[in-house]
Amino acid sequence: MAIAVLYPRFDHPAIEERYASWQTQMLLQAGGAALYFYDLDECARDIVKEIGEEHLLVVTDPILVPPAHLAARLLERLTDGAAAAVPVSNEAQNEQQKRAPAGLYLTLREFQQMSAAMQSQPAPPRHVTWEGSDPAVFLCRTSLLAESKQPISAVLAGRDVVISDNDYVHRWSSLRGQVRMDLLSRISPEAKSILEFGCGEAPLGEALKKRQKCRVIGIELDPKAAAIARRRIDDVYCGDVREIVSIIHERFDWIVGGDIVEHLDEPWSFLAELRRIAAPGGYLLLSLPNIGNASLVADLLQGRFDYVYMGLTCVGHLRFFTRKTIEDMLTIAGWSVAEIAPQAAIPTPATEALFAALEQGGAPHSKQDLTAPGYYVIARNS
Repeated sequence: MAIAVLYPRFDHPAIEERYASWQTQMLLQAGGAALYFYDLDECARDIVKEIGEEHLLVVTDPILVPPAHLAARLLERLTDGAAAAVPVSNEAQNEQQKRAPAGLYLTLREFQQMSAAMQSQPAPPRHVTWEGSDPAVFLCRTSLLAESKQPISAVLAGRDVVISDNDYVHRWSSLRGQVRMDLLSRISPEAKSILEFGCGEAPLGEALKKRQKCRVIGIELDPKAAAIARRRIDDVYCGDVREIVSIIHERFDWIVGGDIVEHLDEPWSFLAELRRIAAPGGYLLLSLPNIGNASLVADLLQGRFDYVYMGLTCVGHLRFFTRKTIEDMLTIAGWSVAEIAPQAAIPTPATEALFAALEQGGAPHSKQDLTAPGYYVIARNS
């Protein structure tokens, strides 16, 4: 039976979101399915007027990561009594759809291996009455939409839906809304003035202001995120961080950048410029991904390096670092490194297999540097 993909029109100023949507479309069309675009507020029956396929894989989240053969597998689950079939996901508003993955993954290849293993396991379909939340993706008969005057987001509400428990879709958390409690604990409670570049929606700055009496300034490229941030912290500059820093004349006790430096084409001069607005003896706190992580090494050994929305291989990364090159970069920029601490290891099956092969072959390696997904760095303006 013919299956088409119905995909929401999506545009964003940032390359991370744009690439993630391109990747989602590519993965969903791997079997040659036709792709149709729609607007989220359109009437469902108007959307499908010109669609001839009998079944549709309807996407409502434009930057999800699907497992292989998702449309065909959901079609197998679709019974006569069900309006739609939906996969499970790590992020879901409907608790009956939410499921933890069968194994850890840090890269697209690791996700694909894990999701394939899940698909190989038997799982009887579960029927639920859908309560109206966003399922991210679902498969239905085209006739279901042809009969509905509602927007796509409301079509499944109150209907019988079958959940496929061994088809797992990865949904991304908000790149600009993450609460970095891991950074909060590393900032001194005595800090009175703090600058966060790449502040996103400023959940970290909001947490700092709740914890201590301080002035928090943010810099954010995304206008929508900056607008939210302005309601949470003292002030926000919206624009390119390199241009904004050059016009700031205030001095800060702490300057914070959580996974931002790797997005800059020339971080050495930028970090040197930050010293101008750091108070004497002031601190710089960075979080940086580790290009030497074992998951990436294992991918490279298989001829893979897949960009994704966020994480170790975020498509927005322009520079790549190990512990040594982080130290070199800060030294070049004139900062004194106070601490470089590895982030908590994420033992994926691929990394464990790599370590077993390295040990069996007697190849010298640094297990600590291979296990770190990234590093927390504290440097001082001496």
